[in-house]
Parts: sequence; C-alpha cells; structure tokens
Amino acid sequence: MGSSWGETLTRLDALLVQVCDLEEARASKLRGEEEGGWSAVRATVRTPSAELAFSTALPETPLLGTSPPLPFARLRASLRLEAVEEEALLVLLAAHLEPRYSRLFAVLQDETAQGWNVERLLFTVLGRTPARAQRLWASLTESGLLVGGGLLQTGLGAFPPLLRPVDLAPEVRDALLELPRPSVLGDMPLEWHGEEPVPPPDQRASGSIAVVHGDGERLGVALDLASQAGVPLVVARWTGAPDPTSAARALWRMACVRGALLALDLAGCERGLALAVTETLSGLCSRFGGWALVLCDSAQPVAVLHHEAPALGFTERRALWREEALARGLSLDDAEAGRLASSFRGGRQEIRGAFDAAPGGGAEALRAAASRRVQVPLRHGYRLETSRTFADLVVRDTTREALERLLFYVAQRDRVAEERGLLRRFRLHTGPVALFSGRSGTGKTLAAEVIAHAVGRPLYVVDLSRLVSKYVGETEKNIDEVLTQGERAGAVLFFDEADSLFSARTEVSNANDRFANLEVGFLLQRIERHDGLIILATNLQTAIDEAFLRRFHARIEFPFPEVEERRRIWELMIPDGVPREGTLDLAGLAQRHRLAGGDIRNAALKGIFLAEQAGAPLNQDHLERAVALELYELGRLSRRAEAENPGDAGTRLRRVAEVFQEALDTQLRQHFLKEIHILHGSPTREALAGKRPAVSLALYRLAVTQNGALRLGLIVSAWSNRAEEEHELLGVLHGLLTRGLPHELDGRKLTPRVQESYDFDLLHRFWSSHGHPIRASLVLDVEMT
Repeated sequence: MGSSWGETLTRLDALLVQVCDLEEARASKLRGEEEGGWSAVRATVRTPSAELAFSTALPETPLLGTSPPLPFARLRASLRLEAVEEEALLVLLAAHLEPRYSRLFAVLQDETAQGWNVERLLFTVLGRTPARAQRLWASLTESGLLVGGGLLQTGLGAFPPLLRPVDLAPEVRDALLELPRPSVLGDMPLEWHGEEPVPPPDQRASGSIAVVHGDGERLGVALDLASQAGVPLVVARWTGAPDPTSAARALWRMACVRGALLALDLAGCERGLALAVTETLSGLCSRFGGWALVLCDSAQPVAVLHHEAPALGFTERRALWREEALARGLSLDDAEAGRLASSFRGGRQEIRGAFDAAPGGGAEALRAAASRRVQVPLRHGYRLETSRTFADLVVRDTTREALERLLFYVAQRDRVAEERGLLRRFRLHTGPVALFSGRSGTGKTLAAEVIAHAVGRPLYVVDLSRLVSKYVGETEKNIDEVLTQGERAGAVLFFDEADSLFSARTEVSNANDRFANLEVGFLLQRIERHDGLIILATNLQTAIDEAFLRRFHARIEFPFPEVEERRRIWELMIPDGVPREGTLDLAGLAQRHRLAGGDIRNAALKGIFLAEQAGAPLNQDHLERAVALELYELGRLSRRAEAENPGDAGTRLRRVAEVFQEALDTQLRQHFLKEIHILHGSPTREALAGKRPAVSLALYRLAVTQNGALRLGLIVSAWSNRAEEEHELLGVLHGLLTRGLPHELDGRKLTPRVQESYDFDLLHRFWSSHGHPIRASLVLDVEMT
C-alpha cells in the first residue's frame, strides 16, 4: 500500500518551511538592509545570481518517495514521470486539498493579487538546483510531459518571465482527488470494467497502443487485453466533439491518472476522424507512456499493433443469448435465441445491454429493447418507426407469399447456412437484396415497414437527394458510408425511387456518362459485400441495370389493387373509432373508383375530416366527395355530383374500359405469376416505359347511334422484353377476348367480337402513326346496346 496523504503533505510542509527560510534570506540579500541609497540599489546585483536562484540546502529526496499515495502510484505506473514532474503535480494539487496552501503559494510566487498559481511557484519550491530546474523547464515546454501531455493547463497569450498561469487539467485533478467516475467532456459515456489494483512499487510504464478492428466483438478483445495487462478498462463511446484530438488527449490523461487502459470506441465514425485520433494517441503513448486502444471499423494506416475482432457466427451469437438468459435466471429457448441472434449481430456487451433494458427478459421485450438500442448516425437518411404487421398490408396473394419467403430467408439464413453446410456452395454471408417494383401507392413502403418490424430490426430510409453528389467520387463515398453503418447496426436499408440511383448503364459519349457508369459499377461491387437486408423500391423496374437485377435475391411486384383488395383497404383506412351515419358502401367505392392504396388512404382521411368539419358522423356523401377531391388533386377527371349522368356516352365508355381492365387483370392472374400491365391509349414508348409485360388497349373507333347504342373498336397488342413472350401473351389474349369478357354491363347488353380477318391498311396506319412497324395484334369490336 502507498503512503497516506498525511505523510506526503507532512513532507511537503517541511519542504515549504525550508523554502520560506530560503526566500526570506534571498529577500534580505536583495533589500540590502544595512545600506541605503544607491548602495541598496547596487546590492540587488552584487549578490551572484546563482546564489539567489539556487541552493544546496534543500534535500534531494523525492517528496513522494518509493511508495506514493495510490493516485500517484497509478500515475507513476502509467506515465514515464520524472520525480520533479510528480512533485509539480503534487504542489498544484495541494491547493485543492487544503485552502491554506493557496495563501502561502501567493506569497512564494510574489503574486498575491492575481488569485492563480504561476510558473514561478514551481521553480521556487522545486527548482532550487540547476539540474532540477532544467528538468522542470523541459517539462513545461510544448514538447514536455506536463504541458505537452496536457497534465497542466497554462494561460493563453504572452506573460512576463515565470508569470504564466499554471494549474492541473480538470480531468487530472478529478482523478488525483479520486472522484468517482470523473466526467470527461460533458456527456460522453464512460464504462468501467475491472477493479483498479495497487501497482507494484517498482512498476514503471512503457506505453503501448493498439487498434482493434473488424466486424466482431471489439469490446471483448479489449477486455481480454486489459485482463492480460492486469489493469482496469475504461471504455469511452464516441459521441462527437468539436476538437477530436483534444478530446482524445483528455481521455488519455484521465485514463493514465486512474491507471486504466483507455478503449476509445469509434464505431461508425468517419475514417479521417479515426485516423486523426489514432495518430494522436499513438504519439502520446510513444512519447509519455500510458495504454490506449482504438476500437474502429477498419484497420488504420498507422504503425501500431492491430488486433482483428472476427465476426461472431450465428451459433456463437445464439449461445451468448442463452448464456446471458441463464445467468439472469430467465427462460430463453433455442428458437427464441436463434431469432434474436439472426436479427442482431452484436456481441456480449450489446446482449447484456438488451437484457438490462428489458426487465423480465421475454423474447419480444428483448427484441424491442435491442432494436431501441441500435442507433445509426446516418447522415443521408432517417429512421422510420415500424409498428405495422401483415394484418395492415393488403396485397395480392403472390406478393404476400413472396414477402413471407423473404422474411423467412432473413430470419433463418444464418441458422440454415450453418446447420446445413450451405456456406461451402453458396455465398450466404451477404445480403439479401430485394427489389420492390410497382406503381406509386401500391404498398412498397408499408411492406418494408412490415418486414423490418417482423424481423425486429430498425428501418432506415435513405434520402437519395443527399446521397447523390455532383462531385466525382463523393457519391461512392456516401454509398459506402450508408452501407457500412447499416451493416454495423443490422438495419434494414430502404431506397425509395431507386431507379434514379441504380439506373441502367449507358454507352459512354462524354465524361458524365463515364462517371455515371463508374458509380453503378461501384454499387455492383459494394452491394455484394454488404451483410444486411437492402430494399430498393422503384416504379420502373426496367430502368434498373440488368446486371444489377441479377444480384437481387428477391424481386417482388406490387400490382395495382383489384376490386376486392381496394375494398379491404377502404375498410382498414376507416377505423372503428370513427362515428358513422348509416351503412357505408365501401364495396361500391372500390368498384367505381380505380385507386391505388395510397390514394385510398388520402381519400379516406379527407372524408373523415370533411365529416369532422361538418360536425356530423361520416356518411357516404363525405366519402364520395373525398374521392372526387382526390381525383381532382391527382389531375384526373372528376365529375361534379350534379352533372353525374350514368347514361351518357362518356360514362359508359369509361365503364367499359374499367370492366375490361378488371376482367383482364383477374383472368391474366390465373395464367401468369407476374403482373401484366393494362395500358389504355396509344402504345407509345413513353407509355410503355417500365411497364412490360403489358397489354395495350388502344381505341381507334367510336360511334354512338341515335338509339343510344355504343360501338367502339380496339386494337389490342402484347408487349414484353422478349418476342417469344409477346407471342405467348397474344395467344392467351385471344382466348380471353373471345370467351372471358362480360356480356352485360349496368343492365345493358355488351357484345365483344374479335375480328378474324384484319384490315391491313388499318393496322398499317395505326402502327406507323405511333412510330412502330406493323406488329401482331388483335382487333376487337364492342357493341353496347
């Protein structure tokens, strides 16, 4: 055990008494007490300078001895301190231990009015021999330990000789006073691991620094290194600071005084910041001593020891979840632990944090707690809270089944890969990457929320406007940062309208094309290394580069909702808490208005607030008006209620188009898994962009007879990216148009007929007017009487 503070301060008091005697004798010589006038002035220079400045009367025995108080023993074990440097810290600390020292120090340094200590105090008390004064001068320079290492704070600006203010750095003062958990840099969290042992008397620091990097449990490696060194570990998790190097120096000083190994966790920080901090700590440890670890994502280009933390496998993570549960007397079976291990890639410390945040330790509570603890400093997006389930999602059966397959793959990939030995044949340590394609409002974003909630991972929406940069190389840097941070947190990354970023590569005609192709090429390489779920949403699947499409694990379509699906969406959008007047004809709304799910949501909300504005329960008129307003705002035709005439030709023609589309949608679903787009109007290249395979219904003839009969002619064509698929689709259409269309609509007889003999001139004029060569198509005549 070290000596007590009382013994140390007693030795300091004895020294100060001798210093006071020397200072009194010095003052007597300078005053020339037996002389007057100019003789007294000459006396100030008559005494040799060496006799005034130095003295051999003071003992050379160090104040702290071989067994100093515990804080100084720890400091001595951490830093390569000279005896005079230790004593300088003791002198300045004394003023914080006992107020009487402040009054004495003011007299000794001839600065009674300033209220702070200056360099002259240290030289008066400790620098009474040339050798000690020289060592003290060296330590008080910018390259010395006391000032260069930051143990002492000095005044800024210019000061007369020996009058520069000096004091202990706050973190050094707090640690020497053994304040519990000294605060450093405000709210930066500190975690202490292990006891603070008493260093052996002969232990002296050599100084060491290492970098711990990799995707595994970096903190576990740091704990092992601290255990091998026999010192406690203090972990500082980086939360940002105006001056990173100053923050790193302060943490190093605090750890040195406490005799601890500093582990500075820079997870998620930029590479430049990690490099600057590593170089700063490396310089301090090599020059002055101390122990430091930099926990970061990748190796640093600094000549220091590196330790790699390998990523934990699924089996190891599952075992850690079960071990922690057993240690806390909680029940967690293999299946529950496996789901948690698949969802969260953290190590032992992250798992313990999840248990601490979820008292009771149920599987769902643990999942929620672990998800809340995940924080991604994503500069290019935002976190979207997820609470939706499959019950909130209305999509076609094929889409739901595809989402369930994706969900199972994400949740069980690690388990199946390890238990079935799939890693020898398949690259299952990355991905998956999914493409959600479909028109706006068909549920792509909602499906991403459902998937993220089901696997218990945070969902981050990437803002492409922040990601794409006009500067060369900046987009690639941003992409790498987003994917790295998302992978570390096990987050689901959602890129909406991804076709603007993952666009098709073009033939190089200028420098812009070349750099655009480089960005896509970088994406193809970087995304293959990403371990985590990425969801790309697009309205135009054909705009995605084909080479990129092959790298998707799942390509899920979100077709436009049919009548029954639209009815279910209407029901979901009007909660039970909304008061209603009469029976709402939601099925009729779904039948009459072909709206996407997002449009139905907007219309339902409008209807609810229209009712609230009128101070009445929600009724059918509110919903009809809300639909009309939604169509109006979408730029679509919306009839006034007083002008509604179900018998006019315009209404009937629109109804024919809607009924034909519903019939074709329903029957084509029975033949094909993939959605077939139904296009109304001329099959221009713009209309077909991103919508293949497709069926085009182009009206080329319309007649209304005097008795109100409606006659129209349609040219029906099939479109795909492959000619053989167009032929197959056209053959199926022929059967559907001859046998599968309705023969009655709104009480009127409907007669569709496919012409078996084509008018070549008609087809030639039609296709040439649209910039296409003549192509195989069907001519459909419809009569409504």
